[in-house]
Amino acid sequence: MSAKEEFLAGMEYLSVITSKIFLYPFLARSKTKLLCYHLICFLIIFASFQQFVFLCVSKLNSFLDIVNIAPNIGVCAMSVTKYIKVNSNKELYNQIFVHFRTDMWDIVSEKCPENLKILKRYQEIINFITIWFVYYVVPLILIVTSFPILIMYYDNMVLGKELEHRYPFEAWYPFDKVKWYYAAYAWESFITGLVVCIYTFSDLINVSYIAYICLELKLLGTHLKELIGAEDIKQLKRSQNATAIHYKIRQKLRGIIIKHSFIANISSQLDIVFGDIMLVNYTFGSVFICLTAFTFTSEQLAKALYDSKWTYGDRQTRQLVLMLIMRMQKPFQLTAKGYIAMNLDTFTTICSTSYQFFNLLRTMYDPKAN
Repeated sequence: MSAKEEFLAGMEYLSVITSKIFLYPFLARSKTKLLCYHLICFLIIFASFQQFVFLCVSKLNSFLDIVNIAPNIGVCAMSVTKYIKVNSNKELYNQIFVHFRTDMWDIVSEKCPENLKILKRYQEIINFITIWFVYYVVPLILIVTSFPILIMYYDNMVLGKELEHRYPFEAWYPFDKVKWYYAAYAWESFITGLVVCIYTFSDLINVSYIAYICLELKLLGTHLKELIGAEDIKQLKRSQNATAIHYKIRQKLRGIIIKHSFIANISSQLDIVFGDIMLVNYTFGSVFICLTAFTFTSEQLAKALYDSKWTYGDRQTRQLVLMLIMRMQKPFQLTAKGYIAMNLDTFTTICSTSYQFFNLLRTMYDPKAN
């Protein structure tokens, strides 16, 4: 299997996964898939409502009561928000998917060892991300849904404690949930598994797209380094075929500029799409490594242009290079609504602030902490 075929097989696997949660194909989905999409949104929103009502009607006497309920509402809200975001921006997601499946390959030369090396490296990264996300879901769902009932029976049958009904999460019901314990437990287990799948696979789409953009930026970097080859320089110094060589250089540079403009455009649109949920998602740390790599790869592209021996080009080539340099003055980065950049420094600051806030809440609501 060639490098291109292997890469496209990875994209096909991603499309199969996302079709299971009724997001792919992003355009022209069947009525059945659209119905399933709206049903999933309703179920998660309804479960969030159940938990919110329970939070309102329950007597919260300790910090642990809030800790046990509020995060579940937040996770449900985050998962359905991500899910709706992908669907509401389906034209953008489809455009990006089609680009990397078809349009990117005119800058990939399988005769170039450096290109193949980059393609293979990123394919391994994307495969690892995909496999990790997929195989992370199954054990997580099993643990979260089975742990409460196992602990309940262990406490009752092994430790001899009074039977205390436990649930995957706390929710309000219009009936006696103890009497209908197994029905309530089955419902909550189903919703838990659904939320985990939607949350994880929505992240998988976004992380994979960021990795694809990093891949193309890397490939553009190799093209910039090879913009003017050693043989071209020799002929230019001898004034041989100068017109033809300069024309070839300009055409190659224009192609790179077009690709760079496309990436700049989709990165800007993705920044808007991610903006509403990026800060909270970044705090959870699910994609911070990939986002940091995204910014870093964008910064490397400017260095590749600097090393491209562009000074040997003619006046028109140098003008194109200067134009591209101006565009690269601000590297691509994803932000939280434009307020903060998503990188490793930001992640460290958020973790520190979150821990301080956690300690403050614990002190306020837990009398034993005083």
